[in-house]
Amino acid sequence: MFDSTNSYVFAFCAFKHLKILGIPHVVSKDNRLERSTPNDVSYSFCLPKTLEQLDYHSNVKSYCTRRIANLTILNGSNLKVVNMANVTVRDCNGTIYGIENLEYLDMSGFDCRVLSEHLLSHFPKLITLIAQDATLGIGLNTLNNASEFLKINADLKHIDLMKNSIKSLPDGLFNHPFRQKLTIILDRNNFQSLPNFPSKPNTFQLISLKYNRISCLSEDDMAKLNIIKPSSIFLHGNPMECSCNTLAFLTWVQHSGLISDVDEIECISQNGTLVILSQFLQNLKTYEISCQSKLWITLASCISAFAILALLFGIIYYRYRFAFEYFFLRIKMKLRHYQPLSEEFIHDAFISYSHKDMTWVKILYDKLHSKGFSLCLYHKDFKVGKPIADCIVEAINSSRKIVFVITEDFLQSSWGTYEIEMTRMHAFREGRESMVVVILKDDIKKRQTSDGLERNLV
Repeated sequence: MFDSTNSYVFAFCAFKHLKILGIPHVVSKDNRLERSTPNDVSYSFCLPKTLEQLDYHSNVKSYCTRRIANLTILNGSNLKVVNMANVTVRDCNGTIYGIENLEYLDMSGFDCRVLSEHLLSHFPKLITLIAQDATLGIGLNTLNNASEFLKINADLKHIDLMKNSIKSLPDGLFNHPFRQKLTIILDRNNFQSLPNFPSKPNTFQLISLKYNRISCLSEDDMAKLNIIKPSSIFLHGNPMECSCNTLAFLTWVQHSGLISDVDEIECISQNGTLVILSQFLQNLKTYEISCQSKLWITLASCISAFAILALLFGIIYYRYRFAFEYFFLRIKMKLRHYQPLSEEFIHDAFISYSHKDMTWVKILYDKLHSKGFSLCLYHKDFKVGKPIADCIVEAINSSRKIVFVITEDFLQSSWGTYEIEMTRMHAFREGRESMVVVILKDDIKKRQTSDGLERNLV
């Protein structure tokens, strides 16, 4: 009907009683409804004063070079319905003026990677917002202050954000005193848990989360829903899990009654098969008992395995306790920067004896000392306050020979056995098989000595 200019836009203003206007996609395919050039920041166009519904949608996406900047609609005070679905404007970083009585807006297909907090700030009577496939997964999370986005839209009742690749909602987006309970559609997004809704009762009428990536709801999610108490929640199409790991969630589903599509939800059972959630819940009590049995079996197996390992370790440790202690003491000395002597020794011999034999050992000490031998005795050379085990190992390391004075009292002494074992460990590690000298007293026979000493005597 019109030439290549924008004259058809103003022709509609001549209709004094026009209430419904549907502009076919073939007319608007050049995207020149606006009275401006593609790069303008502010522009406006005129509508009939009586117009109540404007249908400008396309059945397929129609890409546009325009931006929603500062758009002013003249004579739009009676406009209540605007459908611009699939008219993909370049961004949503602007504000629309002149249609303050708008109640229904379909902006599906818009490219809202760039989104203004004030996009809807002049629609105080908006009831229905449809924004499917509008890249809001990016746009919403780039808002500096998400609480401003829906602040003025207190009459909102229905919000459809389907297919926006949303993983999470920004804080404060729905934290407003809406006058009516909200129905919110978040199907076919990327949620793995309940979105960040405010924990307020009477905020939501219906929450639809179909075809997301939710396997179950966490304890916090369930607690929040118990407070919000929406009339219906839809979870069909999510990869739900029906296993012992999600037992708390399954019990909550059965008792809360908030999930409205349990007859349609398929869940993956413990053995990998798909089952209908409602059928699974019918036998939940039996399944719960089996989970408890599995838990006890697992717990008993873990305790048994731990006990067996502890027993084995105890046996090994007891069998080689002196070896362990010797190496621990060597490590401790290294940490204290102790360096063993490579060629020279501090003492010619360390004499190991029972304190009850000290008189005899003193006579031995005097005879050997008078001939120029340097001897180490525990009552003379061990440092006060230093652990005796450390002193024994240090004496063994720093002595050329180890002299054991074997008596009945020595064989009954635990420290005597300890010194024998430490000497054996040292001799084995350093290759000093000839370092041991044994003095047998009290008519002690060789077979009466300990295994460790006997191996050194051979």
